[in-house]
Parts: sequence; structure tokens; C-alpha cells
Amino acid sequence: MSCSMVTQDAETFVALGRAMSLAAVEGALDTDDARDLAAALVAAILTGSMELDTYARVHEALARLLELTFAGGDAAAPTTASAPAAGEDTLGVYLEVVGEAWDKVSSQEEGNARVRAFVGEAFDLGRAGFGGECWFEAPLLISPEDLVRRAKAAGLLIVAIEPVAPEIRLTARLCPPDCARGTGDGRVVLGWGERRSSLTLASAA
Repeated sequence: MSCSMVTQDAETFVALGRAMSLAAVEGALDTDDARDLAAALVAAILTGSMELDTYARVHEALARLLELTFAGGDAAAPTTASAPAAGEDTLGVYLEVVGEAWDKVSSQEEGNARVRAFVGEAFDLGRAGFGGECWFEAPLLISPEDLVRRAKAAGLLIVAIEPVAPEIRLTARLCPPDCARGTGDGRVVLGWGERRSSLTLASAA
């Protein structure tokens, strides 16, 4: 699978992650559901597909967001790192993306569920963001060693490891495999079949 195809697939899931952030801010999605869908969409970035249940829940959240918009809600972009660019017709764009995402729904739910559980254990999804300089960014909840162990247990390939200096707090950034890194950052290259993604680990600001 070419890197450009991986990036194209990932951007679809990133857009859906941003849509779910918007839905949570506007009250169309509660906190627990937002975190669970964030985990599912990060798993989709890693594997290249998402569960039918995830697709249905994303579709339902956008439908609620649309109802709020017609009821007089502003549907303004959230003021976070995952917010869309100013002036972008965000809701219209997201509705278009969720329609296109149907092609990426997979019946391989068992594998996706393991990766989804790994994501929920490894990252602070309440402080996560989609988009910007990378596909996904969140504080790391576990040690890099535990991260690698749990990723393997979830069925992900460990293609390469570049150690990071021990830190009390680390931020994880999921990016394309050829993404540039800062000096001193560690990295774990994760694989799923032929698919590759780079998880950069850097000291939290």
C-alpha cells in the first residue's frame, strides 16, 4: 500500500475525529461517547478501516449536530488544536466525509476492537486532538515500554523503535511514517499489514 493512499485514508478518519470534537462541543455527543469514538477513529487510522458500529455512531452524532444547527445552534468550531480552519463550512464538509467513509467500513471487528482497546489504554483521549501538524495527538498515559508491549498484544506490528529519553510526561503524535521529528524525540513505527504509521513521543510542554 502506497504512503499516499495511507495518508488519504487517514485524513478521512482525522476529519471524522474533528467532526466528533465539534459534536461534543455543541452538545450532540457526551464526553464518554466522544472518548470512545476517538479511540475507534485512532484505531481506524492505524488499521485503515473502521467497524460498522463506529460508522453508525459517527453518522448518528452528525445527525444530532445537524438538528442542533437547524434549531438555532451555531455549530462553531471548537477552540482546540483539532478545530477546522476559520471560515470553513465544517458541518457540510463533515457530512460529505462521512458519506465517503462508508467504503472504509470493515467486517473485521475483532482486530479493530483490540486496537481500539489499546488506544483507550495508552492515550488520554479527554485531552486529545485530531489534525493540525499530525493525524492525532494526545498525552501518553503509559510508559514507552508498556506502549510497545500493549501494541504488540493488540496485533500491531512494531516495525521500528527509536528510544526516547525517560520523561515523566510524554506527548504522543500519530503521523505519516515519513513525518519529520524534533531533536530528541523517540518514535515507534507501527504496522498493520502493509500499512505504516509513525508514533512520535516527545516531552510534554
